[in-house]
Amino acid sequence: MVSRRAFLRGGSLAGLASLVPASGAVVRPRAAPTGQPFEAVCDTRHADGDAFLTAVSQRAYRSHGVGADPGAVLGVVADATAAGRAVLGLTTPTALMIARQVAAPHGYGLAFHGEHDYLGNDRLRHRLRGDDAWLGDLATLLERSADAWPHALGRTLAGLPADRECIATQAVSCTARHPARKPGQMVTWLLAPMRA
Repeated sequence: MVSRRAFLRGGSLAGLASLVPASGAVVRPRAAPTGQPFEAVCDTRHADGDAFLTAVSQRAYRSHGVGADPGAVLGVVADATAAGRAVLGLTTPTALMIARQVAAPHGYGLAFHGEHDYLGNDRLRHRLRGDDAWLGDLATLLERSADAWPHALGRTLAGLPADRECIATQAVSCTARHPARKPGQMVTWLLAPMRA
């Protein structure tokens, strides 16, 4: 759950997005070999974030690691929207909120949204929203992936079409060990230019 303080701080940062110059902590530039070019954003404070970044960085135009400050996505999203690239991320809900507010005026919408919650008894719940054409297969993949879900999800999302807003919903749960430092809720997302 997002704390009130983080929520208010995220809203303030998003409101100031148009005043901040586009910059970011670039991990490594790459040219996307196939499909739509995208930037990858990941919260690397947790092992799940590192696994996701490893899976997407080979296909990403650039990869960005963000830490405790959700405002770090401001520059990443500003650069990506200026260049017309999609943005794929595994972050906190606050960082997603900021990214959406920065990207919306440029015609970007949420093509995929996943919420990942570690529950008691070594259970992990995934709530997914995406395109009905591929969401069922993605839910099945996550249900079978257990602890490898960030890698499987990142590898899959990097190759999916991203031109329609997410409308379908699926929820699955699987067995997964709690990380040493429990990250709480993490969200995966794909912001992309939407068709008119």
